[in-house]
Amino acid sequence: MESWWTEIEDDILMCLKRQGATPPAEVGRRLGVSESAAASLLSILACEGKVRICLVDLPGRREEAE
Repeated sequence: MESWWTEIEDDILMCLKRQGATPPAEVGRRLGVSESAAASLLSILACEGKVRICLVDLPGRREEAE
């Protein structure tokens, strides 16, 4: 299990290094996992101090603004 986690952690960190701030849905798309799975993985990395989660919004708010 540790090698799986190391691989996915490296993939997430590389994605963020290349793209900068990225929504969980986009991280999930790049990793081939759901937005919920990506958000869970990002939460674990945030708890470990490896990433920072900086924006939370209400569902549908972005669509309303457009």
